[in-house]
Amino acid sequence: MSNDFYSGKDLSGYTAKVSIKKGNAVIKELVSQVGKDITLKVPTPRLWSPDDPFLYDVEVLLMENGKQVDKVGSYFGMRKIAIQKDEKGVERIFLNNKYTYNLGTLDQGFWPDGLYTAPTDEALKFDIEAAKSMGFNTIRKHIKIEPDRWYFHADKLGMLVWQDMVNPGNDSKEAQIQFEKENKVNIAQLYNHPSIVTWVLFNEKWGQYDQERLTKWMKGYDPHDW
Repeated sequence: MSNDFYSGKDLSGYTAKVSIKKGNAVIKELVSQVGKDITLKVPTPRLWSPDDPFLYDVEVLLMENGKQVDKVGSYFGMRKIAIQKDEKGVERIFLNNKYTYNLGTLDQGFWPDGLYTAPTDEALKFDIEAAKSMGFNTIRKHIKIEPDRWYFHADKLGMLVWQDMVNPGNDSKEAQIQFEKENKVNIAQLYNHPSIVTWVLFNEKWGQYDQERLTKWMKGYDPHDW
């Protein structure tokens, strides 16, 4: 529902009913006044991984005086990504507290019949399926942002994603300002995808500048994907 609907409107008669589902079963549900933050804890969560890419469904109903007036559905996956030390004290990438070697391809997102644009949704899905069938569990998306459907397929199929930021290609101050602005937008758009486990700030040091400042900013903006 658009923001215009809520602008200056008395919301006292509106409630939001939030349901988390595991298949067809509702495992958690809460009704709250519209405009308040809602937190639901998932009991004994089933964790997302390439071997078990389980996704929960979530449904939100907007109710006016007990009558449904709007509805939206989505999904989410639960997982933890972190740098931890293995039994020899070497820092490794751990997924759900388990050392997980990220074996991946460098995916530049080309299609013979669409160049940078996939011709079909099936084409978006095929590249991920092909990489997984060859034994890879990771794709590094090379200086390109794909449509959300690509990341949906990565979530659904169980593919870890290293997401590059898109370098502007020149070192001007204007380009750097735009680069930082777009980085923020990219992360805000994509951070909820469980498949994305790493943000790559500079591809092969292209256009590298203020590395320490930008790294600290990115870690602070999304501390979960490193």
